[in-house]
Amino acid sequence: MVTRGCVSRGVGYGLGLLAAGYLAAAPASAQSLTYTGSLQGSSGDYIFTERTTGIYLVNGVELAAGRLTVSASLPVIGQSTPWVSQGPVLVPSGGRYSGEVVRQVDQMRRAGRMGRTMVALPPVEQGVGSSFGVGDPLVRAEVEVVAGTSSRPSVRVSASAKAPLADPDDGFGTGAWDYGVGAAVTTRVGRGTVLADLAYWRMGDLPDLELRDGAGYSLGYGHLLGSGRWSLLGSVSGWTTIIDGAQPPLQLGVGLGRLLARGRSVSVNLGVGLTETAPDVSVGLGWRLGPRSG
Repeated sequence: MVTRGCVSRGVGYGLGLLAAGYLAAAPASAQSLTYTGSLQGSSGDYIFTERTTGIYLVNGVELAAGRLTVSASLPVIGQSTPWVSQGPVLVPSGGRYSGEVVRQVDQMRRAGRMGRTMVALPPVEQGVGSSFGVGDPLVRAEVEVVAGTSSRPSVRVSASAKAPLADPDDGFGTGAWDYGVGAAVTTRVGRGTVLADLAYWRMGDLPDLELRDGAGYSLGYGHLLGSGRWSLLGSVSGWTTIIDGAQPPLQLGVGLGRLLARGRSVSVNLGVGLTETAPDVSVGLGWRLGPRSG
């Protein structure tokens, strides 16, 4: 069973790739090149009075050689506001108004206002409307340190980095380097597989907003249906606190996938946010395309 971690892109648009990766159950050759991708749409208030709706197209390539896998991905982003920045996870930074986010959150915390945080920023019609652009590229290297069998879990360790190429004022990036290390464990349970993924990230800061370093995590269960070509996956994913005074992101997801010929797969997914910093709802499509070659 070939699986890939999902927390390298975090809450918001990781479930499609996780489901597609879970379905890539065909035996891998000694060396292979795979194209991966996802198209995700999400909408939420996050911590703001104004809703942000976004579309995220993530394209990537993945080269596997023995137990080593190296991958790179690049997102193309469209958002109705620039308030949500693209890091390893979606960050409600406020973009160019990150200093105002800090001021209002701190003011609410000092006043003892509990519950949902609602930050009011200048309306987008005042010159900062919706836009499209390219986000920050992500590179990742992963090594399988324990090969999985029917009675033994698979263990993989990874290192990731996100380069600050996008403009943080547009919400396409944070304008800083982010680094992460992680581990993923998968184990078979009958016709199902339990997937656990944990990564610690050193988060770069925006000019006026300090982001906390922390951990992203996911826990999922995938179950093969019928002949094994179809699969159903449920997951919970989230992060530790990223912005002081705001709830950490947490999301539930479900995905349905189809294994195609030669290790190719496609999946659809639905996510529901449980906290204010996660999107209220996200829907998407994920895929893996070969062909694999030795």
